[in-house]
Amino acid sequence: MNDSVSGYDLAREGDKFLWFVPLFMVAVVVFGLLRLIWEKMPVVFALAGTVGGAVSAYLMYHERSITNNSPRLVATQWTLLFWLGFAASLGVLTAAFIFYVRRSRSP
Repeated sequence: MNDSVSGYDLAREGDKFLWFVPLFMVAVVVFGLLRLIWEKMPVVFALAGTVGGAVSAYLMYHERSITNNSPRLVATQWTLLFWLGFAASLGVLTAAFIFYVRRSRSP
C-alpha cells in the first residue's frame, strides 16, 4: 500500500505552533530589509531576530523529536535540509544577538 502526505498535511496534523517558524523568519527578513528599523530602532531588530531564531529552532527541533518517537503513517528521518534549516535558525539567533551587543556598546 502506498500513500503520500504533503508537508502541509504533516504540519497541520502536528504541533499547531509550527506555523510560527515561517512567520518569524519573514518578520526577521522584513525588519532586516527595512533600513529604518535597524538604524533607528536596533533593539526591535535584535529582538525580532533573537526571538524569531530561538522560537524557530525550538519548534523545528521539538517537532522533529516528537515525530521520530511516535508512530506515524509516513516514515520520517532527519535530513540534511532539516539540519540546514535548524542551523540557519540558530545563525539568525546568533547574528541578532551579536548585532544587539555591538549596537548597545557605548562609543
